[in-house]
Amino acid sequence: VADKDGLADLMGKAAGGAAATLFRLGVSDDQRDPDNYTLYMSQSGLGLGDRQMYLDEKFAPQRERYLAYIAQMLELAGWDDPAGSAQRVFDFEKAVAEAHWTRAESRDRSRTYNPVERADFATTAPGFPWEHYFAASGVDAATRAVVRQDSAMPKMAKLFADADLATLKAWQAFHVTDQAAPLLSKAFVDAHFDFRSKFLSGQPEQRE
Repeated sequence: VADKDGLADLMGKAAGGAAATLFRLGVSDDQRDPDNYTLYMSQSGLGLGDRQMYLDEKFAPQRERYLAYIAQMLELAGWDDPAGSAQRVFDFEKAVAEAHWTRAESRDRSRTYNPVERADFATTAPGFPWEHYFAASGVDAATRAVVRQDSAMPKMAKLFADADLATLKAWQAFHVTDQAAPLLSKAFVDAHFDFRSKFLSGQPEQRE
């Protein structure tokens, strides 16, 4: 990609392919109008399972291993300066984690129904190319979205606006590689298994 509009396009296509996105879209029955479906938006963008893994001191070993894994994947992918890029990717995700709602907050049904007209996203969460994102997602016919974590969205849009293009491209490159790794050659498969399945989940061995 050549600019942030192109990155927003990639993020919009994430639901149908390998890419990272800060904002996850989905269609479901409307919790306040169950005879109809509606478009929902929720926070996303983290490579570790939960915001607390970036912020809680007890997860320091997981953070250290994750940083090494980002560098390993970028190196396997042939990315320039994999170690330096990995640190910038991790720092970006940590800032995203700080913007995220907690799991308890996200379960509060009284707070997670926030309809926003599509045309209003540019003013409620400025700094992100929303129209590129909605069009690439294939949901640009929707006139509104119900936002789950409304106060997180402007913070994340600002993080996107403030981040340099090289960091955002490295973030995408890592996540595309991470998602594709189980389908690639042995070095990718082994690296993905060792971190995702063995270290994080405790699976002792790979399938034959």
